[in-house]
Amino acid sequence: MSGSGFNRFSKGLAVFVLVLLALSAWFYFLDGFSSETKVVDIPQGLGLVAIAEKLEGEGVIRKAEILLLSALLSGTQGKLKHGEYEFSAGEALYSVHRKLRRGEVSLRKVTFPEGITLVQMAGILEASQIVSREEFLALVQNSEYSTEKLGTDALSLEGFLFPDTYFFVRGCSAERVIETMLKRFREAWATLGIASTQFDIKEIVTIASLIEKETAFSPERPLVSAVIRNRLKIGMKLEFDPTVIYALGEKFDGNIRKKDLAFPSPYNTYVVSGLPPGPIAAPGLDSIRAALQPADVNYLYFVANGDGVHVFSSTYGDHVNAVNRLLRKEKQ
Repeated sequence: MSGSGFNRFSKGLAVFVLVLLALSAWFYFLDGFSSETKVVDIPQGLGLVAIAEKLEGEGVIRKAEILLLSALLSGTQGKLKHGEYEFSAGEALYSVHRKLRRGEVSLRKVTFPEGITLVQMAGILEASQIVSREEFLALVQNSEYSTEKLGTDALSLEGFLFPDTYFFVRGCSAERVIETMLKRFREAWATLGIASTQFDIKEIVTIASLIEKETAFSPERPLVSAVIRNRLKIGMKLEFDPTVIYALGEKFDGNIRKKDLAFPSPYNTYVVSGLPPGPIAAPGLDSIRAALQPADVNYLYFVANGDGVHVFSSTYGDHVNAVNRLLRKEKQ
């Protein structure tokens, strides 16, 4: 090839490369191909070519080749991260590429209501595909692990994983979930302005969990707290129905029968004196505050009056009268 021919070829090649790069840049920054939000899972170990082809196949990008070229030119071909991603409708390829480089995986929202148990949490986490029920329970119900995390003897982490709304990635480790929820509990406790050494935290959270399960009406919580404190003070059994339900576990079918009150368990306060060995649910901040600050009353009894609140009494006679009034009301 003559010198002039080689020059023409070189120029033509340069123009071709420039055009190719210009087209690639145009596709790279052009509004995205997808007309709807797409959720795509990029499995661990998937290579660049497979990732690009998967995104094209899912309709997230127009051409796999453009992502391949941009990754190669930017030196990020081995740096795209696995995980579950959410790509919005019309998202440009450059934005898709950036998410994969940064590992901006989508987060799953889970809400744990106040009064929830570890078993119920496990079900929600598994249903949300965040972590398996077995993996989660294996840690939170392990006494050695729980004692290490709390710094005090504990049978489990029941009550110490704070009920709130969280965002986790799919396939998150149980350890990560637990650490996040324990941190939220410590932050909530800190808002009370009370030194951790000032009270027995396990005792307070246990009392708070009983309050949480007995009433959802905030003004009553200090009153329920007072009943607990007053009974403990005189050595009277608590006899709280939620402790029977917790003790029964999967045996509970929605009704408490007379025989259930004698169910042998350290959590059944109809059988044992004093507090159960640990919390029976995750209390909210209001219940924790009520556990710390019981009302200054001499109540020993309370009974639900059928409309979401309770009647409190100081004597057994007054309590019996309240129960009888409730029964008459139900018959009407």
